[in-house]
Amino acid sequence: MNKADTRLLKEFLESPARPGGTLKFHELQGFLFAIACSPETIAPSEWLPIIGNDEDMKFGDQNEAQEILGLIMTLYNETNTGVLERSNSMPAGCAFHEDISENFEDGSSVSQWSRGFAAGHDWLAETWEEYLFGELDEECGATLMVLSFFSTRQLGEAYFSDMQPGKRQRGDEPFEEFAKTMRKMFPDALASYAHIGRSIFEAILEFDSGSGKRAASEKIGRNEPCPCGSGKKYKKCCGGPVH
Repeated sequence: MNKADTRLLKEFLESPARPGGTLKFHELQGFLFAIACSPETIAPSEWLPIIGNDEDMKFGDQNEAQEILGLIMTLYNETNTGVLERSNSMPAGCAFHEDISENFEDGSSVSQWSRGFAAGHDWLAETWEEYLFGELDEECGATLMVLSFFSTRQLGEAYFSDMQPGKRQRGDEPFEEFAKTMRKMFPDALASYAHIGRSIFEAILEFDSGSGKRAASEKIGRNEPCPCGSGKKYKKCCGGPVH
């Protein structure tokens, strides 16, 4: 996405004309990263309404709607490419401030990205829970902490409070040093989270293609009743992996 398109999408999303709770540009980047890393395919028709907080985005006309939706899909496709490559590059336009405390401010690109990512992961929490267990659960939890750490200072301090309380009581590591460690880990956490999600996704595809069961990519919604007649949701029955 070029600079002109980025500016256009950013101005649209952050205009006062949008519904309250509409994702800002960098929040959208983080949200789309979470969507692209999902263990299951999430159709645009499912996640697009989340961008405007499930309200009418108030497009000026059909042309504007097509243009903005096209830009959103372009951003998603670029994000998805990075996920497929397990890239550890910071999202376009996102950069850490030298003063670590500034990265928690509402206007910080990193803070906005982290909030969008956390919102996306929370929205998909039930999907992730089906596939995370043992060491994989621990690894995903660690990357989730790093990537959501800068959402708010309150959340960052909550994570800090849960880590190595004995050391903190002796004053060995102040919060600012802990935050700097999270900053250093951020790029690798991007690649790790993408790797976990895509590895699960690929394992599901391999299972579907080798089992003779209908793949999730066919037109059965993950929350629809399973066609086998069990009465369970498809993702809880024939659409689920074998652990």
